[in-house]
Amino acid sequence: MESDNTPRRQYSPWAMASIVTALISLLLAGSMPPVNIAAAIFAVMGLRQIRRDPDRYTGRAFCWIAIALALILAILTAMVQPQTQVGTDGFMVPDEGAGAVE
Repeated sequence: MESDNTPRRQYSPWAMASIVTALISLLLAGSMPPVNIAAAIFAVMGLRQIRRDPDRYTGRAFCWIAIALALILAILTAMVQPQTQVGTDGFMVPDEGAGAVE
């Protein structure tokens, strides 16, 4: 048998970091925006690394999934968290709604 000396493609370390960080952010339910942002940044770094050396690295799908998770979590977190308003005395007060106490 002949041995194949061609190097095997490996997953980009940035792509792996992005998908792991996105999954951690998903487990935290998007409550820590810096983790969500880090996942998107790692994914962009992974896409750049794969584009620069496609013969060596793979993992483009992991990067796009991480970006999608980051966007979905950001949108859902923004929709679920109540907005706060600054009162006349400079303190934050929650919006008035069904559970507001008068």
